[in-house]
Amino acid sequence: MKRRSLLILGALTPIALFSSRYLGARAAKASLPPDYRQLAQQLNELAANIQTPADARRLVDFVADLFSREMPSTWNNSSLLSRIAQAEFSAASDSQRLIPEPRLAEAWNAYVEIIQAPEDQKATPAELHNLRDAFLTTARLSWDRGIRNIWAVPSIYATLPDGRLASGCRAMESICILWDLANMPDNLQGARDRVSKGLLASDLFHKPQQSPVSSVTHGSVGVRIFSNPIEIAERNYIRLKGDRAFSNAVVTMINDTLA
Repeated sequence: MKRRSLLILGALTPIALFSSRYLGARAAKASLPPDYRQLAQQLNELAANIQTPADARRLVDFVADLFSREMPSTWNNSSLLSRIAQAEFSAASDSQRLIPEPRLAEAWNAYVEIIQAPEDQKATPAELHNLRDAFLTTARLSWDRGIRNIWAVPSIYATLPDGRLASGCRAMESICILWDLANMPDNLQGARDRVSKGLLASDLFHKPQQSPVSSVTHGSVGVRIFSNPIEIAERNYIRLKGDRAFSNAVVTMINDTLA
């Protein structure tokens, strides 16, 4: 089982460039799907217009279809996708049912412990909020500049009526964050550094010398080679426990997030 396919719903965010389908295309200097801008527009509209449970399910199915080649076959038409859709509808229709950042942090930190990854890979609620702010800020900036693709979809994020980031997450957004924590540890470190300085990426946006685009890794930058402590821990866990145990650990993390 491919490790990254387990969190493929994180493909809603810019860091989905690193999923095998699109990374392979870039490595071969091949063109992305010609309709990717149209797909991004559809995705943004679906996420922005959730009024019924059916709307939420259409969003989840749309993403699952986009990345069907990476999606584990055992997830197709699974109860997990139904649960994600249900949680997405609840969060999108009632701000009181957003996924609290402390719960997201707890689910991730429990996963870090299960796979025996380094302690410094755990995240605090404040760091997750900072990370979410960075992604929303960059997604909005990209969208406003006409860079509209499936890696930068601002409408998946939970926001307040005045446009500021909410303190809780939507379901699809939460899975994006989990994907990022598992695959791009530099982004967590960047959020940690900003928290220590009392800054948000949205603050830096107003300072030209410190654009938030440079603070997170997105689909517009080149592929970097680095040692990912989470991936190392996951590979060791799979070697010792097997694919089934690893899959269960990931699904447990997602279920704990959606609880």
